[in-house]
Amino acid sequence: MIQESLPWNLTHNRYAILGVPRSGTQLTESLVNYSLSKKFDEVVSLQEIFTAQAALFNTITLRDGKLYFEEAGKISLSEVPAKNRERLDHISRAGNEQALTCRVFLDDRMASKSFQEGLHYLKDNGFHFIYVNRSFEHKIISGMFAKKSFIFNREKNTMMLHIDIEELKSFIIARYLLEEQNKKVMDKLISYEVVDYDSLTSMAKNLSDSEKELAFGIFKEKQLPLDPYEQIVNADEVREVFNTFYPKLVSISNDLL
Repeated sequence: MIQESLPWNLTHNRYAILGVPRSGTQLTESLVNYSLSKKFDEVVSLQEIFTAQAALFNTITLRDGKLYFEEAGKISLSEVPAKNRERLDHISRAGNEQALTCRVFLDDRMASKSFQEGLHYLKDNGFHFIYVNRSFEHKIISGMFAKKSFIFNREKNTMMLHIDIEELKSFIIARYLLEEQNKKVMDKLISYEVVDYDSLTSMAKNLSDSEKELAFGIFKEKQLPLDPYEQIVNADEVREVFNTFYPKLVSISNDLL
């Protein structure tokens, strides 16, 4: 169960964090992992479990019914699909008592399984689900900054960005339609808890410094200011897109979704 303070009193030992890129899934997985570690030994983070390139970064081995990470050896691109299938097979055969966490994007275009297939797989392997809710506007702006700076975590993003308006509109259309469609899939297949992104970083305020280090890991501070428009050169143009274009998209999409 997710409360206002950490560690959370989680009632299961396996959790999949759902959201889109830049919604806070990585931070949420870090906090879930921290909370589980208060109850279980050797909690394993499977990270972005279905990404097509997962096998390029590390190898999962299964020993005595437990999963372990090893640094990936040299793998050719042609070997990646088979290696990813092997990873998922190892996860399925791990003992049910091992505590596991992972992240799953509602954007599944570069994933080894479709979103629906992935949810079935995780349900079958004892995972429970947490969806990270964040302002759509802030997710999109954060995504634009990450795309242009290639800064995804660990450091504060201080760049001043001029956002191309046509590129922004295309990004909004693609992200909104895909996310909303997959949320409908999610609602049909699973039950899940919801955590609000804006409340996450305040949840550890009563922890000691050493516990904050354990809970937050690489997340020392927000990458962008509370008002990301402070770092957007053409802020008025971008605001206008979210004030006029985005609401029209939502209205039109109601007939499609």
